[in-house]
Amino acid sequence: MNSLLQNESNDIEVQEGFKIDSLESANWAFRKIRALKDDIKEKEELAIKERERIDNWLKSETESARSSISFFEGLLTEYYLLIKKDNPKAKISTPYGKVSSRKSKTWNYEDEDLTIKYLKENKHSNLIRVQENLNKSELKKVFKDGVNEETGEIIPGVNVVQVENISIKVE
Repeated sequence: MNSLLQNESNDIEVQEGFKIDSLESANWAFRKIRALKDDIKEKEELAIKERERIDNWLKSETESARSSISFFEGLLTEYYLLIKKDNPKAKISTPYGKVSSRKSKTWNYEDEDLTIKYLKENKHSNLIRVQENLNKSELKKVFKDGVNEETGEIIPGVNVVQVENISIKVE
Protein backbone atom coordinates (compact mmCIF):
# COMPACT_ATOMS: atom_id res chain seq x y z
CA MET A 1 0.00 0.00 0.00
CA ASN A 2 1.46 3.36 -0.89
CA SER A 3 2.36 5.66 1.98
CA LEU A 4 -0.16 8.39 1.07
CA LEU A 5 -3.05 5.94 1.28
CA GLN A 6 -1.58 4.41 4.45
CA ASN A 7 -1.37 7.79 6.15
CA GLU A 8 -4.89 8.66 5.11
CA SER A 9 -6.15 5.31 6.32
CA ASN A 10 -4.59 5.90 9.73
CA ASP A 11 -5.63 9.57 9.97
CA ILE A 12 -9.37 9.16 9.93
CA GLU A 13 -11.05 6.49 11.97
CA VAL A 14 -14.31 5.43 10.41
CA GLN A 15 -17.10 6.11 12.84
CA GLU A 16 -20.58 4.73 12.75
CA GLY A 17 -22.07 8.18 12.24
CA PHE A 18 -19.89 8.99 9.22
CA LYS A 19 -21.87 10.11 6.16
CA ILE A 20 -20.90 10.91 2.62
CA ASP A 21 -22.31 14.32 1.85
CA SER A 22 -20.06 15.67 -0.89
CA LEU A 23 -17.96 14.63 -3.85
CA GLU A 24 -14.89 15.12 -1.68
CA SER A 25 -16.10 12.71 1.02
CA ALA A 26 -17.13 10.19 -1.69
CA ASN A 27 -13.63 10.46 -3.15
CA TRP A 28 -12.16 9.86 0.30
CA ALA A 29 -14.39 6.77 0.72
CA PHE A 30 -13.15 5.37 -2.61
CA ARG A 31 -9.54 5.89 -1.52
CA LYS A 32 -10.31 4.24 1.82
CA ILE A 33 -11.89 1.22 0.07
CA ARG A 34 -8.89 0.95 -2.24
CA ALA A 35 -6.46 1.09 0.69
CA LEU A 36 -8.40 -1.58 2.58
CA LYS A 37 -8.55 -3.83 -0.50
CA ASP A 38 -4.79 -3.42 -0.96
CA ASP A 39 -4.31 -4.39 2.68
CA ILE A 40 -6.48 -7.50 2.24
CA LYS A 41 -4.60 -8.48 -0.92
CA GLU A 42 -1.25 -8.08 0.84
CA LYS A 43 -2.37 -10.31 3.72
CA GLU A 44 -3.81 -12.93 1.34
CA GLU A 45 -0.51 -13.07 -0.57
CA LEU A 46 1.38 -13.53 2.69
CA ALA A 47 -1.00 -16.31 3.74
CA ILE A 48 -0.51 -18.09 0.40
CA LYS A 49 3.27 -17.97 0.79
CA GLU A 50 3.05 -19.30 4.34
CA ARG A 51 0.69 -22.11 3.29
CA GLU A 52 3.12 -23.13 0.55
CA ARG A 53 6.00 -23.13 3.02
CA ILE A 54 4.03 -25.22 5.52
CA ASP A 55 2.86 -27.64 2.80
CA ASN A 56 6.45 -28.10 1.61
CA TRP A 57 7.60 -28.71 5.19
CA LEU A 58 4.82 -31.26 5.76
CA LYS A 59 5.61 -33.04 2.50
CA SER A 60 9.32 -33.32 3.34
CA GLU A 61 8.56 -34.49 6.90
CA THR A 62 6.09 -37.19 5.83
CA GLU A 63 7.67 -38.34 2.56
CA SER A 64 9.84 -41.08 4.09
CA ALA A 65 6.97 -42.30 6.30
CA ARG A 66 4.64 -42.56 3.28
CA SER A 67 7.32 -44.45 1.39
CA SER A 68 7.73 -46.89 4.29
CA ILE A 69 3.96 -47.38 4.53
CA SER A 70 3.81 -48.28 0.82
CA PHE A 71 6.73 -50.67 1.25
CA PHE A 72 5.13 -52.53 4.19
CA GLU A 73 1.69 -52.61 2.52
CA GLY A 74 3.36 -54.20 -0.51
CA LEU A 75 5.02 -56.84 1.69
CA LEU A 76 1.72 -57.60 3.46
CA THR A 77 -0.08 -57.94 0.11
CA GLU A 78 2.65 -60.25 -1.18
CA TYR A 79 2.41 -62.45 1.94
CA TYR A 80 -1.40 -62.45 1.80
CA LEU A 81 -1.41 -63.58 -1.84
CA LEU A 82 1.07 -66.34 -0.91
CA ILE A 83 -1.10 -67.80 1.87
CA LYS A 84 -4.25 -67.32 -0.20
CA LYS A 85 -2.91 -69.78 -2.79
CA ASP A 86 -3.19 -72.57 -0.21
CA ASN A 87 -6.43 -71.35 1.39
CA PRO A 88 -8.79 -69.19 -0.74
CA LYS A 89 -10.52 -67.92 2.43
CA ALA A 90 -7.27 -66.93 4.17
CA LYS A 91 -7.03 -63.76 6.24
CA ILE A 92 -4.27 -62.13 8.20
CA SER A 93 -5.40 -60.86 11.58
CA THR A 94 -3.21 -59.44 14.35
CA PRO A 95 -3.89 -57.02 17.20
CA TYR A 96 -2.46 -54.25 14.99
CA GLY A 97 -4.27 -54.86 11.73
CA LYS A 98 -6.00 -57.13 9.25
CA VAL A 99 -5.59 -58.13 5.62
CA SER A 100 -8.50 -59.65 3.75
CA SER A 101 -10.09 -59.45 0.34
CA ARG A 102 -13.58 -59.13 -0.99
CA LYS A 103 -14.85 -59.84 -4.47
CA SER A 104 -17.14 -57.32 -6.06
CA LYS A 105 -18.54 -56.71 -9.52
CA THR A 106 -17.71 -53.50 -11.32
CA TRP A 107 -20.05 -52.36 -14.07
CA ASN A 108 -18.31 -50.52 -16.90
CA TYR A 109 -20.78 -48.57 -19.02
CA GLU A 110 -18.92 -48.45 -22.33
CA ASP A 111 -21.86 -47.29 -24.50
CA GLU A 112 -24.77 -45.88 -22.51
CA ASP A 113 -26.72 -44.95 -25.64
CA LEU A 114 -26.66 -48.58 -26.78
CA THR A 115 -27.82 -49.71 -23.34
CA ILE A 116 -30.65 -47.14 -23.34
CA LYS A 117 -31.74 -48.30 -26.80
CA TYR A 118 -31.81 -51.92 -25.58
CA LEU A 119 -33.84 -51.01 -22.49
CA LYS A 120 -36.41 -49.09 -24.57
CA GLU A 121 -36.76 -51.93 -27.09
CA ASN A 122 -37.25 -54.49 -24.31
CA LYS A 123 -39.78 -52.44 -22.34
CA HIS A 124 -37.54 -51.51 -19.41
CA SER A 125 -38.09 -47.74 -19.66
CA ASN A 126 -38.48 -47.62 -15.89
CA LEU A 127 -34.70 -48.09 -15.69
CA ILE A 128 -34.08 -44.89 -17.65
CA ARG A 129 -34.09 -41.52 -15.89
CA VAL A 130 -35.60 -38.55 -17.67
CA GLN A 131 -34.71 -35.18 -16.25
CA GLU A 132 -36.88 -32.16 -17.03
CA ASN A 133 -35.56 -28.63 -16.54
CA LEU A 134 -36.83 -25.21 -17.48
CA ASN A 135 -35.18 -23.54 -20.45
CA LYS A 136 -35.12 -20.24 -18.60
CA SER A 137 -33.62 -18.09 -21.35
CA GLU A 138 -36.26 -19.22 -23.88
CA LEU A 139 -39.01 -18.87 -21.27
CA LYS A 140 -38.02 -15.22 -20.72
CA LYS A 141 -38.14 -14.57 -24.49
CA VAL A 142 -41.53 -16.22 -25.08
CA PHE A 143 -43.30 -14.93 -21.96
CA LYS A 144 -42.07 -11.39 -21.40
CA ASP A 145 -42.72 -10.17 -17.84
CA GLY A 146 -43.97 -13.67 -16.90
CA VAL A 147 -47.26 -13.26 -18.79
CA ASN A 148 -48.70 -15.32 -21.64
CA GLU A 149 -49.55 -12.47 -24.04
CA GLU A 150 -52.03 -14.61 -26.02
CA THR A 151 -54.23 -15.43 -23.03
CA GLY A 152 -53.16 -12.80 -20.51
CA GLU A 153 -52.42 -15.50 -17.94
CA ILE A 154 -49.59 -15.08 -15.46
CA ILE A 155 -47.21 -18.04 -15.71
CA PRO A 156 -47.69 -20.09 -12.51
CA GLY A 157 -44.61 -20.60 -10.37
CA VAL A 158 -42.86 -17.53 -11.79
CA ASN A 159 -42.58 -14.22 -10.01
CA VAL A 160 -40.96 -11.41 -12.01
CA VAL A 161 -39.45 -8.69 -9.83
CA GLN A 162 -37.55 -5.70 -11.15
CA VAL A 163 -34.37 -5.16 -9.16
CA GLU A 164 -31.94 -2.26 -9.36
CA ASN A 165 -28.31 -3.24 -9.02
CA ILE A 166 -25.85 -0.70 -7.71
CA SER A 167 -22.22 -1.27 -8.58
CA ILE A 168 -19.26 0.36 -6.91
CA LYS A 169 -15.99 0.25 -8.81
CA VAL A 170 -12.82 1.42 -7.15
CA GLU A 171 -10.05 2.41 -9.53
